[in-house]
Amino acid sequence: MPEIVACTAVHPLPDGEVRLLGAIDVVTGSMSRVDVGGKRLLVDCGVTQGRDPKRRELPEQAKEADALLLTHGHLDHIGSLPQLLDSGWDRPIFCTRATYEICRISLEDSLNMARTPDREITAFLRQFERQVRTLAYDVAATVPGMHGTITFRDAGHILGSASIEIVTDKSRVIMSGDLGRPNSPILRDANRVWKDDRDVDMVIMETTYGARSHEHTHEDIERTLERIVNDAWKRRAKVLIPAFAIGRTQVLLWFLSDLVEQKRIPEIPVALDTPMGLLVTETYKRAKRLYDRETLDRIQHGDDPLDFDSLFVVRRGKDSFRLRNTEGAMIIIAGSGMCTGGRIIGHLVDGLPDPETTVLFVGHQSVGTTGRRIQEVAEAGGTIRLDGEELPVRARIETLRGLSAHMDRAELLAWLGSIPRVKRVGLNHGEATAQAAFLEYAKERGVAPR
Repeated sequence: MPEIVACTAVHPLPDGEVRLLGAIDVVTGSMSRVDVGGKRLLVDCGVTQGRDPKRRELPEQAKEADALLLTHGHLDHIGSLPQLLDSGWDRPIFCTRATYEICRISLEDSLNMARTPDREITAFLRQFERQVRTLAYDVAATVPGMHGTITFRDAGHILGSASIEIVTDKSRVIMSGDLGRPNSPILRDANRVWKDDRDVDMVIMETTYGARSHEHTHEDIERTLERIVNDAWKRRAKVLIPAFAIGRTQVLLWFLSDLVEQKRIPEIPVALDTPMGLLVTETYKRAKRLYDRETLDRIQHGDDPLDFDSLFVVRRGKDSFRLRNTEGAMIIIAGSGMCTGGRIIGHLVDGLPDPETTVLFVGHQSVGTTGRRIQEVAEAGGTIRLDGEELPVRARIETLRGLSAHMDRAELLAWLGSIPRVKRVGLNHGEATAQAAFLEYAKERGVAPR
C-alpha cells in the first residue's frame, strides 16, 4: 500500500529527489525537477495563471536543468518555455513528435497574443526546433550524461500527451502528466501496462478532478447535442460554440460527425472558424497512427470524423465576417473557449441579442471571463459589454457537460492501481481541496493507509 501525500513540494529518492516547482496546490503552472542518475531533469515548463506576478517568475532551479521533458502542449505545461530559452538555456528538450507540433502552434499563438514582434517569434521557434529531440511512445531513450533512461507512455489527454517513466540504477519515477478519460473519442486510452520487475519509488500524479466524479456519458453528450442541433435546424437558427482549439474542438467534431452518421441530426453546415483550431485539427489528421481503434474503423469505412461532408473551414478574417451575415441553420465553432478573444467575439456581438441564436458552451468558464459573465447575465438578466457595445443577452445559453479531458477520482485511482509496487505517491496539478478529497477517497477504498 503506497504512501500518498498532498500539497508537498519535495519528495526524496534513493539517488536524488523530485521537487515540484509549480502546480503544488493549484491546477496551472506544471513544472517539476527530477534529480536522478547524475542529471537534473525538468518535467514541463508551464505558466501559472493568476494575478500574482511572482508566481509567473521562472524559478532558478528550472534554469539549472540539464534537459527538459514535455508531457504535452497545453500552455499550463509549456507556457514558460519562451522565458526559459530567452534566459540562455540551451539544453535538449524531449517530447513526442505530436507534442512538438502542438507546442509550435500553441506557443506561436501565445506570443502573437502578447504582441511579440514577428522576428522574435521566428527566432524563438527556430531555437525551439534546434533543441527538440522527438521520441516515440514506449521506446527507452537516454539523456546525455544520465545514468538511466526516460520512456514516454501514452497519457490519452490530447494528441501526443505522455506520462514519463524515469529509471536509474537506484530510482524509478513516473510523472503522470495530464491523464485523459478512458474511452474518450479519437485517441487511445492512457497506458496501463507497466513492468513489474522492480519497485516504483515515486509517482507524481495530477488531481485536477480529484474531488469529482464525471456523471455524463457519451450518450448523454450526444443526446444534448442532438436536441440543440435539431431545434436550431427547425428554427433555421445558428448555434455558436466557443471552443478550445486543442482537444475540445476535435472531440466536438467527432460527436457531430457521429450524430450525422447515425442520422440523428441533419447534415447541418459546420463552420470551423478558428485559425488555431484548424492548425491543430490538421495536426490531428496527420497523426492517425495515434487514433483509437473505433476512430480508425470509422475512417476505414469512409467516415472521417474530422473531415465530414458538411464541415467547412474559414481561413480568412474577411470570410469570418461574411459568415456573420449568412442566414439559415448553421453551427459555428470559433475560439476562444472562454470568449476572452478570437473570432467568437464578432459572432457573439451579432448573436447574443438574438433570441433565435443558441450559444453552446462546451467547457468550464472561469470566474472573470466573458464566457462566465454571459452565463451569469443569462440567469440574472441584464447586459454585457462586448467589443465596445452594451448587449442584452437574449440568446439561448446552453452548456454541454461531460467533455472533460481529465480523469475523475475513480479513473485516477484505477490508473494508479495499474502501476505495480508503488512506494510513494505525490499529488499535484490540483487545488488543495481536490488533493485532500482524493487522498480521503483513496483511504476509504483501502488504497492509502489511514
